[in-house]
Amino acid sequence: MQAVLQADYQKLSRNLSYFLATPLTALALVAIGLALWVSSYQQAHNGRIYTGVSVWGIDLSRKTPAEAQAALAAAFPYAQEKSITLVDPISGQTWQKSPAEMGLALQVEETVQAAMAVGRASSPAQWLQELFGAWYYGRSLAPAIIFDESQLDSTVRELAASIEQPARSASFDLSGEVARYIPGQPGYRLDMAYLREQLINPLLDFRRAQIELLVHEVEPALMDDTAVASQIQQMTSNPLTLYLEKPLDAADLKPVELSAAELNRWLRVTMTSRPDGTLQHEVLIDENAARAWLSQYADALYREPVRARFYFDDDTRELILVAPHINGRQLNVEATLRQLIAQIGSSNRRIPFIVDEIVPTVSANATAVELGITELITQSTTWFYGSSDARKHNIARSAANFFGIVIAPYEEFSFNKYLGSISEADGYEEGMIIVGGVTIRGIGGGICQVSTTLYQAAFLGGFPITERWAHGYWLDYYNDGQGPGMDATVYSPIVDMRFINNTPYHLLIENYYDTENEALTFKFYSTSMGRRVVKTGPEFFNLTETPGQEQDRWVFDPDLEPGTVLQIDWATPGVDVLVKRTVYNANGDVILDESVYSNYIPYPNTFHYGPGVRPYDYSLVPPDTRNRRR
Repeated sequence: MQAVLQADYQKLSRNLSYFLATPLTALALVAIGLALWVSSYQQAHNGRIYTGVSVWGIDLSRKTPAEAQAALAAAFPYAQEKSITLVDPISGQTWQKSPAEMGLALQVEETVQAAMAVGRASSPAQWLQELFGAWYYGRSLAPAIIFDESQLDSTVRELAASIEQPARSASFDLSGEVARYIPGQPGYRLDMAYLREQLINPLLDFRRAQIELLVHEVEPALMDDTAVASQIQQMTSNPLTLYLEKPLDAADLKPVELSAAELNRWLRVTMTSRPDGTLQHEVLIDENAARAWLSQYADALYREPVRARFYFDDDTRELILVAPHINGRQLNVEATLRQLIAQIGSSNRRIPFIVDEIVPTVSANATAVELGITELITQSTTWFYGSSDARKHNIARSAANFFGIVIAPYEEFSFNKYLGSISEADGYEEGMIIVGGVTIRGIGGGICQVSTTLYQAAFLGGFPITERWAHGYWLDYYNDGQGPGMDATVYSPIVDMRFINNTPYHLLIENYYDTENEALTFKFYSTSMGRRVVKTGPEFFNLTETPGQEQDRWVFDPDLEPGTVLQIDWATPGVDVLVKRTVYNANGDVILDESVYSNYIPYPNTFHYGPGVRPYDYSLVPPDTRNRRR
């Protein structure tokens, strides 16, 4: 029984094999055919998008990435089109913007990459499924689109910058010669949040849109200030005139015009807050500029006070008035400035210079006791015999300038200050003067006789000498009295003679011109300090020979009479002279010990000759050579 069953099973298996051979062979042939087709299909789409893939209805079948990008860009122009219109309702200005400028952009490359990925999955089952599905059913992909809100914000800000302007309060332009009033203007502010809200929906819906901007008007802090404009107009419309209420003489300072342009430069306009919080303009004057402008006239307006002059009556020991004092004057800058500020906005355009009177320290009512002028403390005399009439006249004329002068305690005396100007109009005559070590014809010859005499009085009185200059060459007529090395030349304003009244008492200077004895005497009155002055010398050094006749100078003078020769200088040797002075106080202590040097150059005989004279014709020289006082 078992053998029969086994034989039946074998027979059944053989019959079944015959039955299945045909379908299995057919199935194998189909599989091979399918594999060949798939391989061929893939080969046909190498580097291309598989058939059936589309984006946004755009069929990308069998397109290369470049072809697909071009097709998509052409099919989606919205991002680059000027499809957004913005309108400013105030100015009417419009702006055309593209969605791309607003931050909307189609990512073409990324979209094409997604299309290329269809049917190219790593899993064979997956890519075969995608490949068949795309071929049989089609595969529609969504485009890759981005919306960059930061780009939107940037575009909105740029638009705001072109529209917005700050509110401008009423102001004043003072940069020119005339002040200019500028009324206030409102400002404008774009509502950027509102605009952003209005843009997002059309952009995301890919549609055109026209949007009216919401622009807010901003009021300035101060729209109008015509009152201050009128005030400035009143202040600067016309020039001001500053004048002296009481001119001293016809040559005093004339009225001065302060121009409107200068006034305008002084104006300063500031914004201040009222108690209620509102703003207002305030007009100010640059006081520093005004003060500097006024100060330039201080010197022209200044008049130095003139002290009273006296002489000392030796019998009564009282001061006798010679000339009354004269009050001085100085500009009061601050008071004038206050007056100017108070009046600048008024219709009265004339403002006085305000000046203060300066009362001199020595008035006409001063007494000898008050000033400490109680006795003669020193005097000196020099002689001018043999001088020309012009020289004698000039000595008397210049000495008169120094009669009755009062020098304050510890004040420095200046010869040139009291000498004043020297001209024929001042009463001086032409004579021979020494300039630069040479004797020439000029106005004022003889003045050095006065300075020398005054110098010797100060020297003998023990006063410190702060400036003294010797003549260029040795003049023997100054040797009378105090001897060589005691002369003092002056040449205003360069060369001066100065000394200090270094006592607590006033010093009175008197001088006397003695016509009979041809002498000039200076007297100093004050209160004696008990000083004792010891003068030693003169000592002579470096003595040179007197220039001989071969060195004589002959100078043509067209003003001399024809045929006339005049000797104006006599030959002198060169020499250095030393004079010493020691001053003791009342206790016998040395308070001043000094050496005074004088350097005199050798100087030849000098002759001036008139027309018709041959130089060096000594026969025409007058035999009387006594006239040696120049």
